[in-house]
Amino acid sequence: GQITEAELPDLGEDEDIDTSIPADPSVRNFSYTLVDGEVYYRENSRMVRPELNQTANERVIGLIGLRDCVHTLMDYQLNDYSDWDIAQKQTELNTLYDDFTTKYGLINSRGNNLAFAGDSAYYLLCSLEVLDEDGNLERKADMFSKRTIKRQRVVTAVDTASEALALSIAEKARVDMDYMAGLTGMSEEQLAADLRGVIFRLPEP
Repeated sequence: GQITEAELPDLGEDEDIDTSIPADPSVRNFSYTLVDGEVYYRENSRMVRPELNQTANERVIGLIGLRDCVHTLMDYQLNDYSDWDIAQKQTELNTLYDDFTTKYGLINSRGNNLAFAGDSAYYLLCSLEVLDEDGNLERKADMFSKRTIKRQRVVTAVDTASEALALSIAEKARVDMDYMAGLTGMSEEQLAADLRGVIFRLPEP
């Protein structure tokens, strides 16, 4: 048998194999990132260096920092970090935002849109700015100063039958006697007695 030399695919005249690297799994798809100080853009399994002028490159680097800070702040809130940790991250976000907008204007501005609209988080960043009807900054979003995400807490126990009923309707969309008994430690008969006049048995068919 013979082993023939494999033919490489035609990359085309406009593609430069030196500007493409394998995608970093930690980078969200369709997002900009920094690799050794250079801007790359992930698209599926590859990351490429986009052609950006100096100003656009600086805009992208600044917005990457803002985006990563926002994502970290969201993670802190989802994972119920302390108020102190969240306040520190909010201070960092305020500093990054103020420094960026002083140089490059509002995130919603045309220049920043042209530079960063391809990033999957661009419109999340736009939501940091509450604009008036003329497109001017009215105020910063609540994320800069308040908890805007609360971790969902699973209630495993309540004291009364009425509280158990409210949870059953909210979580199960029905009167689930087994669920309510598990929450209260009461028997179904005791729950039914406590909720007489509030819940009713379905009539026999």
